[in-house]
Amino acid sequence: MTHTPRPTGLQLIRAEQARQFDDAQLTCSDPAQRRLAADIAAQLRQPGATLLLLGMGGSHHANQAAAGAYRHLGVPATAMTLDEALVQPLPADPARVTVIASQSGDSGEIAQYLGQSPGQAQGRSFGLSLNPDGHLARHLPTLLAAGGGEQGFAATRSFLLSLTLHQLVLEALGAPRLTFPLTPLVPDTDARPLEKVTSVIFLGSGGASGVAAMGALGVIELARIPALAYELGQFRHGPPELLTPHVGVIVLRSPGGTPYLTQTLARVQDVCEAAGSPHLTLSAAAADAGSLAAWIQLCPAVQNLVVDLAAQRVADVGQPVRSGKVTR
Repeated sequence: MTHTPRPTGLQLIRAEQARQFDDAQLTCSDPAQRRLAADIAAQLRQPGATLLLLGMGGSHHANQAAAGAYRHLGVPATAMTLDEALVQPLPADPARVTVIASQSGDSGEIAQYLGQSPGQAQGRSFGLSLNPDGHLARHLPTLLAAGGGEQGFAATRSFLLSLTLHQLVLEALGAPRLTFPLTPLVPDTDARPLEKVTSVIFLGSGGASGVAAMGALGVIELARIPALAYELGQFRHGPPELLTPHVGVIVLRSPGGTPYLTQTLARVQDVCEAAGSPHLTLSAAAADAGSLAAWIQLCPAVQNLVVDLAAQRVADVGQPVRSGKVTR
């Protein structure tokens, strides 16, 4: 009897990456998901409605990336971790719409949150997940991405598909539709300039801040070195003291950009040069305002950079040592 070798952690991650755009297209073509997205949008159009986005880990970072797109369409949106919602909940608001994001739908925080508020905002709470059988989907109407749960350790496909599910709601609110087939942006993501750094900092503003946080988390998970994520402007207020030739900086540049962002980016690049810190800039393509298309298309470049950073440092990339895929 021959046994098929178990895929390595890196092979699982690469397999998730390879099918993420196809699964995004299948998700967007699913009538059931569009109907539920329309229901969520209808709730968000009610007088006084606000949106609370809850999640942990990569799901929270996807919510961070999406929050600004909702605001652009006139929806007051706030992204919080479930941990914060459990420890310091917002005051009750009968007009609030809550969306809980979790790729597995089975994290311990979800069970606790739903257990503490079993009847919370009946008809105004929804889920967003990859797992149709998870705790989340069993207890709330849940937007579900195609292809089932993610098998790789670090969030790659699940992050992109979480953005895609948010995009369905945004389209129901009036944002332009994603155009398929999607193609990844392929800026220069050569990780060799960062080969000798011992820590990295990801920077981004607006929707890019959520993608930056996802990049930093991926480096911590896969490369096992310290990584931070900052808003581009916030970084200038003290953190440059960290910079040395052993600290790498990765800037995720928003499409277009205001004079403020252009000036801030130039100043950050100057301080990196002065400190001798290796730095890269990944630029998102121009996209329709209110859409997540730019960040969805930039995801593969960020993912590849993170994996390359890990491969420079770790022999068993994607094989967790102290963490589980689902944290209960």
